[in-house]
Amino acid sequence: MAEITAKQVQALRAETGLAMMDCKKALVEAGGNSDEAKGILRKKFADKMTERAAKETANGRIGVYGGDEGGALVELRCETDFVATNDDFKVIADKLAAHCAKSGLTDVEEFKQSKMDEGQTVTEFLTDAFGRIKENLQIRRLAKVGGTGSCYVHHNGKVGAAISCDKAPGDAGRNVCMHIASTAVILGLNREQVNPEMVSEAREQAKEGAKGKPEDILNKIVDGKMNKWYAERVLVEQPFVMDDKKSVGDFAKENGFSIEGFLKYEVGGIN
Repeated sequence: MAEITAKQVQALRAETGLAMMDCKKALVEAGGNSDEAKGILRKKFADKMTERAAKETANGRIGVYGGDEGGALVELRCETDFVATNDDFKVIADKLAAHCAKSGLTDVEEFKQSKMDEGQTVTEFLTDAFGRIKENLQIRRLAKVGGTGSCYVHHNGKVGAAISCDKAPGDAGRNVCMHIASTAVILGLNREQVNPEMVSEAREQAKEGAKGKPEDILNKIVDGKMNKWYAERVLVEQPFVMDDKKSVGDFAKENGFSIEGFLKYEVGGIN
C-alpha cells in the first residue's frame, strides 16, 4: 500500500474543498493517485446525491454573470436558507451563470451535460459541490442575453438581474440592473415588447375614463394616459430609481450605451 503523506491530503483538500478524512480515504483507495482519488470522491458523493434527490429544495440563490459573452442568470436551489447564504454556494451559483453566458446553453438538462472551463461537466461540478455542502442542489432555470453584459444580485441572493448592451456599460450597467431588481413591474424593454392584449385593454380603460369628450380631446387624453401607463411598465421609459428626473433609457444614453435586453429572476418565481 502506497504511503499517503499529509502534503498529498492537503493538496487534494485544497482542490476539492472536502474534509481531510474523505480525501485521505480516497487517496488510500487510489494508491496515492490524485486524479483517481477525485473520481472516487465524485462517485461517492454522486451516490449520496441520488439518495437526497427527493429532499425539497425550498431555498436558493440567483447566480449572476455579466461580461463580454453577455448577461446570464441561474436559479440554483438548495434545502436550507443557511446554505443559500453561504459564500461557497454564492460562488457555485455565479460560476454556473458564467458558464451559461459562455456556453449559450439554456436548457437545464443539456446544460448539466456540458463541460465547464475546468474540464468537468456541470453535473460533476455539482457533485463536487455536494461533497462540501451536503445538501440537494438543483438548477431550476437559467437564461442568457447576448451583447455585452452587466449584472446585479440583491445582498440576500433572492433577486438578480442582468442586461445586454451595445457597448460595455461599466458601473452604470450595474446600476440599471439594480433598478430592474428593485422594480416590481416591467412588462418589456420597450413599447414593442409589451403584450398587445394588455395594451389594448389599457387603451380601452383610458377611453372609458374620457368618455363624452370631443374626439380630438379624447384622443389627446388617451395618448397622455397611455404614455403614463407605458412609463410605469416599460424599462427604458421608467423613472430611474437613483434619479427619478430621468428615465432608465436616458441614464443609459448619458453613460454611452443602449440597453438591448434584460433578465430578472427571483427565487421561486415562475418566469
